[in-house]
Amino acid sequence: VVWFGEMLPADVIGKAIAASERAELFFSIGTSALVHPAASLPVTAKQCGAYLVEVNLDPTPLSGYADYAIHGRAGEIMPEIVAKIEELREN
Repeated sequence: VVWFGEMLPADVIGKAIAASERAELFFSIGTSALVHPAASLPVTAKQCGAYLVEVNLDPTPLSGYADYAIHGRAGEIMPEIVAKIEELREN
C-alpha cells in the first residue's frame, strides 16, 4: 500500500519492479493509476506477459489497458475473487 504523497525507498521500488517483471497475474486494486512509480508497475507486468486485472471503484487510465477491468468496491469484489480461486484450487 502506498499512500498519496508517500515516498518509497529505492530498494523497495526495485523489488516491486522485479516482481512485476516476473508476474503471471497482476492485480491493480484501488488506485488512481496516476502516481508514479507505482502506476508503472501494472504496465511493466503486462509488458512482460502478465494477465492484468484492475479492480477499482471508477475507471482509470489503466482500465482500457487491463485485460479485465472490474469497477466496484474492492472490499466486496476481492473476497468473491478469492473465494472463487479457493474453489478452483480444491477441484
